[in-house]
Amino acid sequence: MTTGRNTVLDWLRALAILMVVTVHTWSLSHIDSTAYPVLALCYKLFYRCGVPLFVMISGALQLSTPVSSIRLYYRKRYIRILVPFIFWSIIVYALSCIASKYAEVHSIQDALTHYLPYLLTNRINEAYWFMGLIIVLYGLTPFLQRALAPCSRKGLILICLTWLCFLVAKAYFPSLYLLQYTSRLTHFLGFYILGYLLYREWGDVWQPRTNKVVITVSNNSFMTYLMHMIFITPLYMLLGFDGAQAPLWQCALAPLSVTLIVVTLSTLIAVTLKRLLPTTHTYLGIN
Repeated sequence: MTTGRNTVLDWLRALAILMVVTVHTWSLSHIDSTAYPVLALCYKLFYRCGVPLFVMISGALQLSTPVSSIRLYYRKRYIRILVPFIFWSIIVYALSCIASKYAEVHSIQDALTHYLPYLLTNRINEAYWFMGLIIVLYGLTPFLQRALAPCSRKGLILICLTWLCFLVAKAYFPSLYLLQYTSRLTHFLGFYILGYLLYREWGDVWQPRTNKVVITVSNNSFMTYLMHMIFITPLYMLLGFDGAQAPLWQCALAPLSVTLIVVTLSTLIAVTLKRLLPTTHTYLGIN
């Protein structure tokens, strides 16, 4: 495991945010998957790896960093993610209210009344389901770290193989009684531990060349995740793209092009805010 900056994680995090944004640029493109099944499959194979990759990166970093104080760890981690989450959720919610997204909201008072219930039931931004997952994983991290640190390579591999067998069984035998009581947490907990295994045992096998653009995108991937939904639909409208009627070549290029534009815009906003707010930018999800 490398002790300095791991450039592999920079590249992987930048790739992961492209994948996550593509999930929504594809879903909001209104492209008919039955009309272009091969294209839909290619996009699905690309973007389905995004969230697992993010979870593995989190596991690699969080489980590899010794926790001296659980209280200090929780305070640092949760302030780091919850403050930006609440800030950007308010921005997204305000824009959604202005766009008349919610039938129940007709005034400022209605908006204030419904904010917390909508936040807790994930009605502000469908992409925010990941926050609940990462909050739970961070809560388990100090205990997982103590449990996994004494494990040998073979022990960790055995844990990951057991989890992989569980995933296969759940995919092919979903009606099995015991599997009906598993949750999304069980699914992603294995990716969290797998990321730790790969980073601990083979994290320094190969280090690609440092790239400033990649590092900048990587450092600001959390803010990009929190705000990217703001841009997607307006960009499609600006480009005049209609996925229901567009030819194949436009359907192939449009979602990925919008992804690149969204990530670029988010990164530029992050860099600008970091210069304007040199001491408080971390509270916006900017590194």
